[in-house]
Amino acid sequence: MMMMRRSILFSLLFLVFSFLFFSTLISSSPVQDPELVVEEVNRQINASIARRSLLASGRRNLGYLSCGTGNPIDDCWRCDPDWEKNRQKLADCAIGFGKDAIGGRDGKIYVVDDFGDDDPVNPKPGTLRHAVIQDEPL
Repeated sequence: MMMMRRSILFSLLFLVFSFLFFSTLISSSPVQDPELVVEEVNRQINASIARRSLLASGRRNLGYLSCGTGNPIDDCWRCDPDWEKNRQKLADCAIGFGKDAIGGRDGKIYVVDDFGDDDPVNPKPGTLRHAVIQDEPL
């Protein structure tokens, strides 16, 4: 009888610790509050659309924002005519869940200059398919 109680107690303890362990793994996220990320994206989109509306109305000269598109990512880089000379700076334009992703600002630059997709198993360098199979962040 004592052995059966120990077995049941051990099983219960195992279940409790397993639940705690796996619930921690499942709930852990690099983003503490995903709703805040969504709110920030919405705020930036609304601000960008408002700038575009002001420009379209002709009521206000926004100077450096005069190339506003209504898209906050495009608004971030489109005004800079030399954006191609510093592509890593484009990572500063990221919003949302990918904002702090590895690569980008600190990774290598990979330019897709071949739009072919002739060999999905052994893609050629310069293709998008070749970029996504790289070991390091780009």
